Parts: sequence; C-alpha cells; structure tokens
Amino acid sequence: MDPNNFNNGSDFDFPSGNNMPARRPAPNPNGQPSYPSAQQPVNEISADYLSQLQDMAVSQQPARQPARRPAAPAGYVSNDTIPVNSIKSDLSNHTRRPAAPARTSSSSSGDYVSPLQKKKQKQNKKKKIGLRILAGFLGVLIGFTCFFLWYRHYLYSQMNFVDSANATFIDESGNVVEIASLDTATEHEIISDDSVHNFLLIGIDSRSSSYNSTGTGGLSDVNMILSIDEDAGTLKMISIARDSYAYVPGYSYPMKINAAMSLGGPELLKATIENHLRLNIEGYAYVNFYKMANVIDEVGGVYCYVTDSELGAEGGLNHNLAELNNLAGLPSDTDAVSSSGYIWLNGRQAVAYARIRHVGNGDYERSERQVEVLRSLLDQFMAMSLTGKASAIDDILGMITTNVPASDIDYYALNFLPSINNVEIQYMQLPIDGCFYSGMYGDEWSIRPNWNAMIPYVQEFFYGETTDFDPVNDIPSSPALSSCPTDLEIEDMLK
Repeated sequence: MDPNNFNNGSDFDFPSGNNMPARRPAPNPNGQPSYPSAQQPVNEISADYLSQLQDMAVSQQPARQPARRPAAPAGYVSNDTIPVNSIKSDLSNHTRRPAAPARTSSSSSGDYVSPLQKKKQKQNKKKKIGLRILAGFLGVLIGFTCFFLWYRHYLYSQMNFVDSANATFIDESGNVVEIASLDTATEHEIISDDSVHNFLLIGIDSRSSSYNSTGTGGLSDVNMILSIDEDAGTLKMISIARDSYAYVPGYSYPMKINAAMSLGGPELLKATIENHLRLNIEGYAYVNFYKMANVIDEVGGVYCYVTDSELGAEGGLNHNLAELNNLAGLPSDTDAVSSSGYIWLNGRQAVAYARIRHVGNGDYERSERQVEVLRSLLDQFMAMSLTGKASAIDDILGMITTNVPASDIDYYALNFLPSINNVEIQYMQLPIDGCFYSGMYGDEWSIRPNWNAMIPYVQEFFYGETTDFDPVNDIPSSPALSSCPTDLEIEDMLK
C-alpha cells in the first residue's frame, strides 16, 4: 500500500484535509485511544490501537445496537500486527447489523415463519382438509343408511304381513279346525335340502263379491310354487292349473284345487298343495292380479305372443279387454289390439290376455299365458333404472299379503337376488302331459291328474334327485299310474 495515499478506495479511509476532526482527543489513561506516531509504519499498527478503534466504532453505533463489545476477530492475538486491508473487513463484520430474514406472505401477523413452521402449517392444513372430507363422507353414509332404513320400513309398511299360526277353517262337518292340526305324519320323510326354499305364490281377483282381506271367499286364479336354490343360484317355478282336481283337507271328496283358497284362505291352499306334491312350503304370498295392470304399466308394458284365435275369439283378448274397459269407465274399444304375433301390450291388454280361458286347451294354456306375462314383467323390471324399480316396487308391495318374515325378504332381496348373474326363471307346468285327463265331468269342466306320477318329476326339478314318498289318494277319472310316462327329461318339460 502507498503510505502517501491513504484515500485508496480499496484501503481503510483515514480522515485527512477538510475531513480531519477540529480537535483530536488527547490520550489519557481512562481508555481514550492513543494515536500512532507519524513515524510508525501503517502496516504495523499495533493490535492495541486496533482494539481502541473497534471500541470507538462500537460506541458510535446507533442506540439500537447492543452495547456489548463484539468479540475480537478470528485469529486476533494481542501485540501482533495485521495488514491494514483486513481492518475494514473485520470492522464491518463486527459493526454491521445483520439483515433481517425476508418476510413470508404466509405469516398473517408479519412475523418470520421458519421452514419448520411452514411444514407444520401445511401438515395441519392437510389434516383439516382430510377431516372435512371424512366428516362429509360419514355424513353422506349416515344419511344414506337412515334413508335406506326409512325406505325399507316404508316399503314393508305397504305390504300386509299376517300371522297365520292360528289360522282356522270350517270343514265339511261344520267344525272349526285349526289348519296347523291337519299335518299328519308320513311313513317316508319329506324331501328337503337346506339350500332349497319353496314359497307359494297365489293370484286372486278382488272383483269377486265374496273376496275379503284374509284371502278367503274367493277362488285362486293363479297357483305357483317358487323354489329358490341358494347354492345353485337358481329360481324355479311350477304352475298348477286352477281346475286340477285335489283333496282339500277336511273334505272327503275331491274338488278343484282353487276352491281351497275360498274355503280356508292361503293356509288351506298351502296345505293342499303340500299334501299332493309331498314337499314343504315355507311361506306364501298372494297378490291381487286384477290390479296388475298398474304394475305392468309401471315397467312400460310387456311382450307376449298373441295368436289370431286368442285375439278376436269369444273370450279372447279384445273381449276381455272390453270388460276391463267397462269396469274402468272407458269406451269398450279403448286400446283394442289389431295385430297378432309377438307384440307389446300395456297393462289392461296384458291382463286381458292372461285371462283368456276358453281358447285352446282351456285352463292349461291359461296358466301358460299368465307365466308368460310374469316372465316378461320380470325382464322389463330388471332392465329398469334404480328409480324406476323403486317406483314399481312401491306399487307391487301394496298388493301383496304374506306370512314370510321381513328378515327373510331382506335376505332374498338384498343378498340372494343381487348375487345372481342372470335372473331367469325355469318354469314347468302341472299337470304334466300324459299324467292327466281333462274334459266335462258331470256338469263341469275339470282336469283329473295323477299326482303320484308327477311327484318324482317335481322332486327332480326342485332338488335334482328323487326319494320315496307316501302315495296320494287317486283322483276319480284320472289315468292309472302305470299308463303315465316315467322317462321324460326335465329339460324337455320346461316351458
């Protein structure tokens, strides 16, 4: 460094010329600095003098600076000499106030937020968002559960549940008999399987003047057995022609099987069918088929195959439709069907079609038409949206009376049916071809089946096997057992 030029921009700036203080402080023993002599080399300024300069620099800092004297620079040793170039740097390090950290916008109070605090804030924010989402999800779930329970209760309130444990009827002698007491022991055990459950489905017509809410007083138009196989995941159905002759418990003479409903309601009809097919039926449900038109309209109609003879004959579709129209207060030709074949039918048209009786093979073909309507109804229902199904079910349940517990209905509706990949009903009709005679007997038309010939086919259809059974009393004018077929294939018998 040039000792004659102390104003070099890269060196320490000593006061000179006009910048020199008016009065230099005199040295004294009370801590005032002692300036170096002019003969002393600048690059050998004593460490003591440096210390004095540092003390002055500290004392001249604004009041906001700490009063404490800063620590000596690193490497400082008393009585040693250091280069002048390092003085400015050392003084700057000890006298300059450190810059405050940059403020972040995330601090609402304007205070400094450390990275760790930022991380915690983000974690807390995520937790709050997660808790809100969880609370929302739980709210929806609880709401849905409450709605489901309410809707389930509402649907079941539409149905008529009956306790049939103490059901009675009047026998041919005029005695009041409990139907449960009619059960008689059999020599052979009734065929059964834990996975197979049988239910009786009954169709009635509320237009009958003798009909009442218990089901008695009116004939059963439809007599079907629905068999549910949980293991196989199948639905099977047998339809029994309403004009088939049978022995109703409490009566010594045979009569049409639909009369059992009139005499003792669904419990007596159930006991009659159990006795003639040698199987157990767990429960029943009967439906007012006269109101089925509303249900069919709810699902958008059904598709049925209508022949020319079924369309225009006396007692055919249009004839029955005119009767329904008159009952509804409509012109008799309203919605008259003009074409045959595989056609779409609305509610009243479908009911009129299912009621055709005097075309073809009488009641035998009538049962086939009823099942055809029910099958198409099921297909249309399964193809509906969820809201459409709910609306249709609402109408259907209001027409059902049953003794099946609500817990069982829950199981089949919520567990079994949704587990079936293809909801298809396998259907067989009784009497089986070759196992009955039909015609006019006395002053009425009737069907005279041989029940013993049909029992093995029913067992195989529902259970996949046959067992020994107690024989059923023969129906007068029915074919002999030896003349009935015994080698028919079930697949060939399905409709």
